[in-house]
Amino acid sequence: MKLTLIIALLIVVVLPMTIYAQSWFVAINSNQVSIIISPINSTYILNMISKARCCVYVETYELTYQPLINELANLTQRGIVVYVVLSGNVYGGIPEEEYSAVNELINSGAHVSFNYGYEYVHSKAFVIDNKTVILGSINPTYYGIERDLGIDLVIENSSIAQVFAGIILTDYHNSSITQINYPGIVVSPINSGEYLGDLLSQPGILYMAMEELYSSSGMYSLILTHNDRLILVGQHTENEEAVSELGAVMINDLTAKAIVIGNYVYVGSINLDYNSLHNNRELGIIIESPQIAQEITTIIQQWYNENKTQNQPAAPQINNTSTQALILLIIIILIIYMLRYTLRPKRRRRIPRL
Repeated sequence: MKLTLIIALLIVVVLPMTIYAQSWFVAINSNQVSIIISPINSTYILNMISKARCCVYVETYELTYQPLINELANLTQRGIVVYVVLSGNVYGGIPEEEYSAVNELINSGAHVSFNYGYEYVHSKAFVIDNKTVILGSINPTYYGIERDLGIDLVIENSSIAQVFAGIILTDYHNSSITQINYPGIVVSPINSGEYLGDLLSQPGILYMAMEELYSSSGMYSLILTHNDRLILVGQHTENEEAVSELGAVMINDLTAKAIVIGNYVYVGSINLDYNSLHNNRELGIIIESPQIAQEITTIIQQWYNENKTQNQPAAPQINNTSTQALILLIIIILIIYMLRYTLRPKRRRRIPRL
């Protein structure tokens, strides 16, 4: 296992430096990428993992989705190497179901580690056989898989998969990485602020689905350079400022973190807020792919269309009691007027003199 870790670290740190010039995006063929949208087809994550032949690496904030836990345990019992990294810090505390999941996985032979090196390990990433990486915003919890609106990318590229495997193995050992030199791979707190800033600096129409979009990210000024923009945010109080200043639309159960400008696409676990960029361990990727850009744009527009009516300002409501009183008053006035007209004495008609 030590040899595996050494090789993975070399892939993350040394190999990219010798092959690639540093860049904030990676051009990739669309036939190497597919999209998972929760809750529509999020169980595809389980289908991919069940096909593992040698190894699976997982890094996630929480792990409580029992079908996935069962699948990982089954893999280890078949001789597949499984590493799982979980956040040592969880808002509200680590749930009891997760402790149960950890015990089940360890008893089956999986390697499980809690990482305490960051405010939160907020990643949602899976690497299968060092050939495929699944990453994005879909949490492996009941709500994440079956209820929330999230986006993951499935990337069939061994070079990219091995870089993410190396990061996960490093986090498993609670070690640290100070630099990622592979193009387009976005890692908090290493380069996410720089790379996402570069993306938002590109010209073009901006489409964004971002669970948390706070001014603390320092990205508002870049977002405002896009006069044409469609921004969706999650139902959080802190997002009210984005709704007011950026014209964002709030959507219930939105957990996606996705940005599209032109042919550039970002998908990952990184929110646009200070902690996510600077204090958490987060993973994402920026790719250049016209087809994937169009597909995610369509998803964002669809979510907007499905939710826009509930986000439109409500028409002013008139109190029913006041309305009834006004109508009654008008009727009384009309009745009085008619009575006065019918009861007043009629003047005699004067006969003209001949």
